[in-house]
Amino acid sequence: MAKWELFGRLWNLNRESASRASEWGAGPMEADKQHLAYLRSLHKERREADAGIDLPLHDLEVVVVDLETTGFYPNHGDAIISIGAVAMRGEKLLLGDSFYTLVNPNRTIPPHITKLTGISNEMAADAPDLVTSLSRFFQYVGNRPLVAHHSRHEREFFRSAFWKMGRRPFTHRTLDTMLLIRLLSSPIGNGSLDALCAMHDIPISRRHHAYCDAVAAGTLWGKYLVKAQEAGYTNLREVYEQLR
Repeated sequence: MAKWELFGRLWNLNRESASRASEWGAGPMEADKQHLAYLRSLHKERREADAGIDLPLHDLEVVVVDLETTGFYPNHGDAIISIGAVAMRGEKLLLGDSFYTLVNPNRTIPPHITKLTGISNEMAADAPDLVTSLSRFFQYVGNRPLVAHHSRHEREFFRSAFWKMGRRPFTHRTLDTMLLIRLLSSPIGNGSLDALCAMHDIPISRRHHAYCDAVAAGTLWGKYLVKAQEAGYTNLREVYEQLR
């Protein structure tokens, strides 16, 4: 994908996310209440999100997600500053079914994070807050499982956010790309996204941009999903049983 096409897509995704705010009610207070109510209801839907465990791998629909954050420790005050995601069916990226938003962290973004991600305090100040961003994101996700590379980072930030917003657990099924990678190969070092993408000739359009990293992680997931099928695995349940 040409770089100007990619960033044109990201601009449109951001505008589309912002425009959805009007769907929630007439005023900001009412919208906030509805976003929060939606997030509090999500833990009840876990069974539906688990339904894909027996689907054939070539039909499995997931959403690959990446977060950019102010640091690594949500319980010590670090916060999400952007969410990027792309849907997949089997090994195919569905680039027309994507999500991206900046998030206002309500705290200062450290200079080294701005340098790494390109997200400044001025940019984040105009972004939707965490409740609004997560509500829009999980409406987009629906019942599809999440996939992330080294997913502990995403899990911890989602868990922290759900607990702070409503004392609710984060229960949405979240898969790690390393699940298949460790099953089917010997990853380099700690299995960094950079190293694995380089090994498989997967370009990363812009490293440490949530959407670009999600696309790269999705491409990697797709390659190993094909390897899993070639090795005789037909669904996620068989993968889990092998790893026990």
